[in-house]
Amino acid sequence: MKKFAALSILAIALSASMGFGMSEAAAWPSARTTFVWHSTAGSSGDIMLRALVKFIETKTSFPIIVENVTGASGANAWSRAARSKPDGTTLLGVTPTLIASPLQNNIPVNYTNFDPVARLFIDPVCIYVGRDSPYKTLGEFLEDAKKRPGELTLTGGTAGNVEFVAARGLLREAGVDVPIVPFEGGSEGVVAVIGGHVTTGIGEYSEMASSVKGGKVRILAVFNKISNLDIPTVEELGYKAKVEKFRGIVVPKGTPQDIKNAISDVLKEAMENPDFKTYYTNNHMIPAFADGDEFYKAMEKQNEEIKVSLAGNP
Repeated sequence: MKKFAALSILAIALSASMGFGMSEAAAWPSARTTFVWHSTAGSSGDIMLRALVKFIETKTSFPIIVENVTGASGANAWSRAARSKPDGTTLLGVTPTLIASPLQNNIPVNYTNFDPVARLFIDPVCIYVGRDSPYKTLGEFLEDAKKRPGELTLTGGTAGNVEFVAARGLLREAGVDVPIVPFEGGSEGVVAVIGGHVTTGIGEYSEMASSVKGGKVRILAVFNKISNLDIPTVEELGYKAKVEKFRGIVVPKGTPQDIKNAISDVLKEAMENPDFKTYYTNNHMIPAFADGDEFYKAMEKQNEEIKVSLAGNP
């Protein structure tokens, strides 16, 4: 009888322990949730977040929205997210612009003001022109730029973004003077190049994918090799300038670890979702999932690389 009682007590204790553990596991999303993005609707990051939200919405009955907060070279969006309650209801979509822009501008918010959740992709960055452009190669563009200093122009989205850091490095290496024209989103830059208002552009492939397929845009070179597309890399053309544009998710500082883990689990699941996979495969985005700690180390490394790059800029 005593043995039976002891076993019963043990069973109750194990049951209570398991129940406690289950109650500690965070469910996400568990309320209305907002993804904040620093540039306009229709930009590549905005489109990526909306594709991600479509998957997340299949897992919850709570509203999931993407909020575009533009201006101040990204600072408006980052400040908005940093001030939010650290409870998993506000997330920030990020690229290396969160690192590069504060290094170039007087911005009090940077990547250290957030807790990293996960890196999702490396996004191929391209140098491109409109279909009516006379340039068929990067060499032709740079050769003409050398003959006409200050006359040609380049665009590519938010002022201070990492693409501009890479572009300045390339232009400096080639010994040419090409003024840079920023917009609030890379998609606006694509429109300006197609319309002939700007000579050339730099941006993610996903920003110009439909225009490339429609014959409105011609890519001269890429910074990251794109599989299945016969386009030379900047390195293959003899230049050292480089950029690795990540796409990831961060949350306000102090968000509980169990919530961050739950978000990471959903993001990892999204990477295997057929619809989301079709989206990022069609846009030649390179899957590069990394958890919070690994993602933070990658941002620290890129922070140092961008500092070195900027130190060499005029």
